[in-house]
Order: sequence, then C-alpha cells, then structure tokens
Amino acid sequence: MQLAILGATGQTGLELVKLALQSNHNVIAVVRDPQKMKIQDDNLKVVQADVFSATSLEPQLENVDAVISCLGFARTSVVTGYSESMKSITDAMRKKNVKRLVTMTAFYTDIESAKNQGFLVNWILIPMLKPILKNMREMELQLEAECKDLQWTAVRPPGLTTGPATSVEMRIEEDKFLTTNSDAKRRVARGDIAKVMLDIAVSQKYLNKCVAVNY
Repeated sequence: MQLAILGATGQTGLELVKLALQSNHNVIAVVRDPQKMKIQDDNLKVVQADVFSATSLEPQLENVDAVISCLGFARTSVVTGYSESMKSITDAMRKKNVKRLVTMTAFYTDIESAKNQGFLVNWILIPMLKPILKNMREMELQLEAECKDLQWTAVRPPGLTTGPATSVEMRIEEDKFLTTNSDAKRRVARGDIAKVMLDIAVSQKYLNKCVAVNY
C-alpha cells in the first residue's frame, strides 16, 4: 500500500515510518521540516506541507491508499490544532478520493469518563491535559458528524513511552479508555501504538469508530 504519514518526524511518527517500511509499504512522510527526517529508504518519500492547508496537502495525497496522522500539538490555554488540521486533511482526502484515515487521540477525551479513575487522573492528569483532550474530543466529534463518507478510525492510547514495538499483545476495544491492574501498564510504547495504527490502516477494522488501546 501507499501510505501518507502526517507528523512523521515526531516520536510516534518515526516508529510508524519504520514499521511501515519494514512491512514493505510505500511511505510518503508529510512533514513541516524535511531535514528532521533521519530515515532513508527507497520506499520513503519525504515531502513538506502545511497541515492547516488542504491546498498544500492535496498534491501529497496523490495515489495514496490511506492517511495516518500522528500529529501532536503543544499544550496551551486553548488548543485548536487537532480539529483545524483534521478539517484540512479530510478536505484534501476528498479532493484526491482517499477514503481510509487513522488518527490518534487519547484516553479520557470524554472528560466525564474519568470521574471514577482516582486522584491521579482527576486532579493531576485531567487538569494538566484538559485543553488538549478537549480539542481531541472536538476532532473526534467532527469525524463522527462530518466524515461519514470516509473510513476513519481514531485510536485512543493511554500515556506513551519512548520505545519500539514489542511482542506484547494489545487490547483494542470500542471504548473511552481501558483500565489495567498494573501500574506499569498505564503507559504504552510508542512503537506498539504505531503498530496498532498501521494494522488498522491496512485493514477494514473499526471503520468510523473510536477505539481505546492498552496492553
């Protein structure tokens, strides 16, 4: 398949590029700064584009089978990057007749779902990440309301750690989050999330769904 990966020079994006190339996919890495891409491969094309401009994205999606977004945006008092970039991405996809989209959000985008998850989640994690979670949820609702013509999936992981994919089996469920009895498993390796996103992108699973992922 030919895959367009957005946010390809971020920590999760790099893991995704590696896995996609290892699986013999052709990869178009859509980045802001091509100099940051340190991976070289005959099946990798690095292109520069503005993720907030459908016009800028359109040429990069020519003959693409699926788009995978690993975009992340800094925490500020108001975050709008997730929903605004997704509008440009989906508009560009329609122009190029690309149907398959996988994007990444997080646990607790529905903040009400965190109410019974204890002190750490409710009094530290949620207040710290609230602007990001709020805009991620706005993006999910945007996909649900406006993108019924596309085949999208939003992947919701817990906290992420730096590291490659492992052999640990992942749980994937249509839910707001997935609990675990192990403190060590409250975070997931970026490589494992990248592996899940790649597997979903090349399949017809979880179409037009938000899915929670954990060990």
